[in-house]
Amino acid sequence: MKNDYFNKYFLKQGFDDNLHSNLLGPVITINRDFGCYSSRIADMLSDKLNEISTAGQPWRWLSNEILTEAAHSLEVDPSQISHIFGAEEKPFIHDIIESLSSKKYVCDANIKKTIVRVVRKYAEKGNVIIVGRAGCVITSNIDRALHVKFIAPIDWRVKCIQERLQLSEADALKKVNEVDERRRVFLSFYGGDKPDGDLYDLVYNRAKMSEEDIVDNIVNTVKFRSLL
Repeated sequence: MKNDYFNKYFLKQGFDDNLHSNLLGPVITINRDFGCYSSRIADMLSDKLNEISTAGQPWRWLSNEILTEAAHSLEVDPSQISHIFGAEEKPFIHDIIESLSSKKYVCDANIKKTIVRVVRKYAEKGNVIIVGRAGCVITSNIDRALHVKFIAPIDWRVKCIQERLQLSEADALKKVNEVDERRRVFLSFYGGDKPDGDLYDLVYNRAKMSEEDIVDNIVNTVKFRSLL
């Protein structure tokens, strides 16, 4: 019920401003299944776009910065809002107790709205790649946006997690399933519980395409859609 109320309020209030404006952006959002690591691709993509862009403002990519800035805006430590990024919500009674005992208490709904404001601020300014953070949903009404998702077969992702985190196959599989579910729930906070075809313009299978090919393909799409 708590999520449903917020989603209705959010969808009504959060996305109406500057609806379908072609003056905002450009922004690229990247979502990914766990194990489809994207930091290197985001680095390569921002470098490539800066090589060909004629705009004065350089392209950059953001992810953890969203958490840091949201916490700064709320005047709390990032640890006090990180549970939302982990797709966890405080029980109602916990909200009441903490609000009475803490001078810097912020409720979950306010954290979620602050995340929206931070993501929208960067997206509207433009020349930004937003990795995760429900960017594909929060920026869905910006015309000059490109929404990308990385996928891969479960066995490929489990192998990647095994190698990176030094886990057994069983533990890596458990981790993949847990994080995938958290990311699904986090998207649902913002009304993003929709089929991929409703959320993304491009979907890439990381097991079948190299990082270089993915970057080149995204850049070509950016050119084709006149997002530079």
